[in-house]
Amino acid sequence: MTAKELNRDIKRLSLKVEKMKLVEDRDKWFKFIENEAKKEFIRLYYADTTMQSMTKQSILIMLGLNVSYRFIPLHNFTPSKY
Repeated sequence: MTAKELNRDIKRLSLKVEKMKLVEDRDKWFKFIENEAKKEFIRLYYADTTMQSMTKQSILIMLGLNVSYRFIPLHNFTPSKY
């Protein structure tokens, strides 16, 4: 995955989460967060654990999503040295 694709997918995930917030069916919202959004977030996070390919905006989006939904425990959500 290139840096451009990674940053694009992060923005898409953010937009999809924002759109799903507007859904009136809360069960659909919770299923989306627990299944689809969590899987996509984890895929994007592990695509670049050092966060060197991400732009500043993408890093802020990832941090904001993780703080809001706790997809990955906060003590594990740090850039890796390797």
